[in-house]
Amino acid sequence: MKTLVTISDDGLRNMFWQEQVVGKLSRISEVDFMPLKEWLTSEKLADQIGDYDACITSWGSPFFTPEVLARAGKLKFIGHGAGSVASIVGEDVFAKSIAVTSANQVLALSTAECAFSLIFAGAWDHVGYSARLKQGKWSVNNHETVLGVTRRVIGIVGLGEISKHVIRMLKPFDTKILLCSSYCSHKEADALGVELCGLNELFERSDIVSLHNTWTPRTQGMIGAEQLQRLRDGALFVNTARGPIVKEEALVAELRTGRIFAALDVYDYEPVPRDHELLAMSNVLCLPHIGGYHGLLKRELCDFIVEELGRFATGEPLLGAVSLERFLRLTPR
Repeated sequence: MKTLVTISDDGLRNMFWQEQVVGKLSRISEVDFMPLKEWLTSEKLADQIGDYDACITSWGSPFFTPEVLARAGKLKFIGHGAGSVASIVGEDVFAKSIAVTSANQVLALSTAECAFSLIFAGAWDHVGYSARLKQGKWSVNNHETVLGVTRRVIGIVGLGEISKHVIRMLKPFDTKILLCSSYCSHKEADALGVELCGLNELFERSDIVSLHNTWTPRTQGMIGAEQLQRLRDGALFVNTARGPIVKEEALVAELRTGRIFAALDVYDYEPVPRDHELLAMSNVLCLPHIGGYHGLLKRELCDFIVEELGRFATGEPLLGAVSLERFLRLTPR
């Protein structure tokens, strides 16, 4: 077996390909790495892919165009050391005898932890209290309270690996969890310990709403003024999914009223302009899309893919296998 690693960014190479990971891959397959800092285009990939049985990709890797696939006569395995594979392959790859897998389940735990931290930081108004303390203002015990998390109603929008982790993380806090998902059966909801409900009902009943849908044409703009205005006063809205799922103008307008809070890791346009109104709002906690930044987990992305290649080589099931059905539900980037 011969494997091509199409990760030429020196930062990612140093993070992912530590000596033990390279050694593990070398015991499974011959391996070629793209030269560092060489920008690999789809055209260059098409010229080289014919010699390889497997290809390992990540952020910045070229797309497998029809030309690449046409010249990939030996290719049987594509392993993506990141989340959504929609940035590197299209539907046509599933018509080929090529196994596609990703490290999304590793990245999902990192993003879930980020969402969990934002739920708590937002519910405890860390931004507000920190800013006021730096201005010399101490808290007033006699009349100040925070939303908190224990025994609150928490609405989860979208069911996937990330939201399943979040649901599990919230269980010790005696929360009531509502779930809006087109893909969750009542049997699965019962197993998760959540209550299925519609989107508008979820916004009406929840103290905290956490968004976890994938961003697709169907979900773009699915949350707007109609939903946000249903939030009760003092509620918290958390988004670690994708910005365009929410109509940003409607979110900004609702936040201007000061009656709700938000904790955001994603935005309509990234990087967010320095003069964006969201960055100046005292009732918004803003992060620069760091959901996948957990140090230990991020370093394990390509190690997971190497282990997937090992499973593929011995005929074992792939833990991160991506089917066409799953692909069609993925965020495009």
